[in-house]
Amino acid sequence: MKSKSVRYTVRVTVDDLLLDESFLNYYYRKDEADILEWEDWAELQPERQDLVREACLLLDKLSLKWNREQIEAKFNILNGKIELLLEEENPSLQISYRRPIRWVAAASVILLLSIGWWYFNQDDGKSHIYKELVANVSVPLIEKENNADKPLLVTLNDGSSILLQKGSRLSYPINFTEEKREVYLDGEAFFEVAKDPKRPFFVFANELVTKVLGTSFNIKSYKGQKDIEVVVRTGKVSVFRLDEIKNSIQLNGNQSKSVEGVVIVPNQQISFDKKKSNFSKSLVEQPEMLSEMPSYNFEFKDVSAAKVFATIQKAYGISIVYDEEILKECPVTASLSDEPLYGKLELVCNAIEAQYQLIDGQVVINSKGCKN
Repeated sequence: MKSKSVRYTVRVTVDDLLLDESFLNYYYRKDEADILEWEDWAELQPERQDLVREACLLLDKLSLKWNREQIEAKFNILNGKIELLLEEENPSLQISYRRPIRWVAAASVILLLSIGWWYFNQDDGKSHIYKELVANVSVPLIEKENNADKPLLVTLNDGSSILLQKGSRLSYPINFTEEKREVYLDGEAFFEVAKDPKRPFFVFANELVTKVLGTSFNIKSYKGQKDIEVVVRTGKVSVFRLDEIKNSIQLNGNQSKSVEGVVIVPNQQISFDKKKSNFSKSLVEQPEMLSEMPSYNFEFKDVSAAKVFATIQKAYGISIVYDEEILKECPVTASLSDEPLYGKLELVCNAIEAQYQLIDGQVVINSKGCKN
C-alpha cells in the first residue's frame, strides 16, 4: 500500500486511490487531516471529483455492504480460483505471459476486500461509537452533516444553538423529553445551551459525555483524532467517560456517588487521551475575561499583590493559588489593563520576585514574600 498523505499531480486512476492509505482514511472517515486534504484535492478539478466518487462507489460495493462472513467467503472462493488458474498456467513455471489479466484481477479484488474490511474494523470498534449510540436511541433523530467550507448553524427546539464545523455531524431529536436533552456529536462543534435546570443537557461525543445546564463550550471529537478536547467559554460543565456513565449515571440527572465527572469552568479545557483513557486539565491558550462580570480596574498603585491576584482571579473566573498572608505585604504598582492574562501574571510576579506555574487548570504562585 502506498504511504500516507500521497497527493497526485499527474494522471491518476481509481486503482491508485484504492491502494492509497490516506484515501482509505478519507473514505472511512478515520483521519481528519486526510479527510480535509482529499476534499481540497478533489475540489481543484471536476474530473478529480468524478474519480473520487467512482472509487467511493467501488468501496461501497466491496466492503461496507458486506459483513465479515461474506467477505471471508468471497475471499476463499477467489483465492481458490487464483490457485486453480496458477496450476493451469504454471506446469512449466511459465506463468503470467499468456493469461495474466484474469488472476491478477482476481487478486486485486481480494486485496481490496481485505483492505476494506481491515480499515472498516480498525479502532477496536471505537470508530463506530457515534453510529452505535444513534442506532440505540428509541426516538427518531435528525442528523445534520456539514460538508461545506464554513460552519453550519443548527438551532434546537429548546433555543440552544450549535455551530457545527466542517466534516462534523450531529444527531438530535425533534423534541426533547421533559427529563433531559441529549444530542450526539461526531467531529467538532460550539454549543450555546439554553438554560433549563429541570432538563440537563448531555452531549455524547464518542468516548465522552458532557453534561451542562446552561453554558457555552466547544467539543472536538473526530474519530481519527488522538485526543478529545472540551473547552468552556461560560458557565461550567461536567465531563464523563462514556463507559462510566453507561453503568453509573442515570441520565435523568441522578448521579451515582461512585462516579465523579471532571468539572471545567471558563478558560479551562480538558483533553481526553483515548488510548490511555485519562483526562488532563489545563488553561486555554488565550484566556479571556468573563463577559458577564463587571468591568475591573487594572490600574494598581501600592496595592497588595494578594488583592491584585484576587482581582485577576475574579475577572477571568480561574483559580489562583497563593499565600495571602505572605503576599499582602507585597505592594504592587502597575498598569495591567492592556495585558492578556499571562502578561498580567508575568508583570506582577516580576514586581514581587515571584514565579507562577500552570497546574491542572490552575495558576499557582510561588513566592517567599517581600519582607526584608
